[in-house]
Amino acid sequence: MKRWCSGLLAAGACLATWPSAAQGAPAPPVASARAAPEGDLLSPEQADTRHSAYSLPRGVWGVGVSALGVGGGDVFAKLGASYGFGSGTEAGVNLAHLGVGLLNLSVAWHFIDTRHFDLGLRAGFWYGRGEWFWTAEGLAERVVSNLDVINLPVLLTASVPIGRRAQLDLGMQYTYAQLLGSGASSDQSSPFSDAELSQRQFFFRPGARWFVADNTALEISTKLPVYTAIALKDSSPTLPFSETWAFEAGVRSRFARDVFGNLRVHYGTVSKALYGSRVFPALELELRF
Repeated sequence: MKRWCSGLLAAGACLATWPSAAQGAPAPPVASARAAPEGDLLSPEQADTRHSAYSLPRGVWGVGVSALGVGGGDVFAKLGASYGFGSGTEAGVNLAHLGVGLLNLSVAWHFIDTRHFDLGLRAGFWYGRGEWFWTAEGLAERVVSNLDVINLPVLLTASVPIGRRAQLDLGMQYTYAQLLGSGASSDQSSPFSDAELSQRQFFFRPGARWFVADNTALEISTKLPVYTAIALKDSSPTLPFSETWAFEAGVRSRFARDVFGNLRVHYGTVSKALYGSRVFPALELELRF
């Protein structure tokens, strides 16, 4: 009887301690029923840096390939590489322009970063040597071979997110340009003048974006010049507003993680000078990693 009672007490002690031991054991990992969200086109990793205050985040590369562009670093074609250094700073180069005799460098600084208002500064350096512009033919080749151009754009842009579905942008840009060489005294048409690289210009660029889905945005902007002059060697003839304003509308979409596509339609005299039509589409594919 005594031996039986001892066994019963030992079994009771084991049962009493079993729940606490089970509670102390680590729970096995449970697979998440939903993957982490990718974010949307307003997030810092995916925000569009074109015509906005934003720059690439620290340690992020951006590579863009485009065709049939009309403005700034997009003109002619683009094989661009940019890198975010942190603290809102970024630097980039268009390798496609190097292939046609153009040096195109840019730097950016997103220096005011708040929840409701952002301000960014972007500057560039262009140098074009006409003798290296091998894509020109006939009269255009003879004209551009006697020209060099320096172009220094400086752009200040404010961006204001409105909730999670809209964003307003307002850019203010001044571009200093100067034509050099034996042909710099004439305003004959050349690839440099067609691309507006030989123009000194001050303009505003208001724009708006509607984020119709987490991965798709509709974008519009218009270029409103206040002053435009051709930077010849001995004179600076001005151009009217009707010949220098431009408008663009487009769609930006995320195809996959860190892969973006842009389709834009441009309207303006610059499109007609470059491609023969005032209305012309442009395509771009962008990768970030």
